[in-house]
Amino acid sequence: MKHSRLLLFFFLTIFIQYTSGQKKVLLKNVMVPNKVYKAQLINEMEMEMAIKGDSAMMAEMETNGMKSPITMLLKQDMLTTTKTGQQRPDKKIPLTVTYDKMDITTTIAGNEMNQPNPFADVEIRGTTTGDGKISIDTITGNINDAVKASLRTMVNNIQGNIKFPEKELAIGDSFDQDVPLVVPVAQMQIKMKIHVKSTLKDIKDNKAIFDMKQDISLDMSMMDSNGNVNGNGNGTGIMIFDMKNKMLDRTESDIHYLLNMNTSGMTVSAKCKAKQSMTYSVE
Repeated sequence: MKHSRLLLFFFLTIFIQYTSGQKKVLLKNVMVPNKVYKAQLINEMEMEMAIKGDSAMMAEMETNGMKSPITMLLKQDMLTTTKTGQQRPDKKIPLTVTYDKMDITTTIAGNEMNQPNPFADVEIRGTTTGDGKISIDTITGNINDAVKASLRTMVNNIQGNIKFPEKELAIGDSFDQDVPLVVPVAQMQIKMKIHVKSTLKDIKDNKAIFDMKQDISLDMSMMDSNGNVNGNGNGTGIMIFDMKNKMLDRTESDIHYLLNMNTSGMTVSAKCKAKQSMTYSVE
């Protein structure tokens, strides 16, 4: 009986240590050879802009079919595929990235515009060392050098915005990161910044589940000193990390913000709400 109790105690100790170990997660993206990684972004934004100006300016707006307040709707559906090849002797993994889908629909004051996929025949070729970061070698497709440079910058910026802590996180732990946000208002681009605090809520089924709290402010480092703009907002969301495949599984966010600006004798007050989801998979 004594030995049975010792054996039971031993197995209970091992079980407790095992389950306790599972209550921590290291957020580290990994890419392995000979896989297909897919990422889909769905973004929906609604903005209402109240515009005030002198009588001549307001009359010109009405002549162009615009009447304050102006409602702008943006819908974006984008799908990218990353295929990895066999690991080379130098430990680098070759890969290709394609933009399989990029549907963008913008509706301003009831007028709908559809933008075709500008990267339909584009292929990005490069390598990774397995850490999820891509080093671009070449970009092919029917686009000019300026667009290629812009695409290269966009890929690098996206990678730079994903900053996970280097230590393991337990339930209740948090980490912070700043994400840029560009808002088109009255033929201008306003640079904003989203401060995201992600808190580990639960770990189950090999998934780490985070609650996200988002605070939105102007990115003053990107603002013209002569500009007269103010704005702020907030949002919530979730992030799910796939511990088995060592990659993001899904993110969702819901944000609201306000903008006020004076420019060229015109005053614009804009209120915006946006929902965004990103889903990831590996084959």
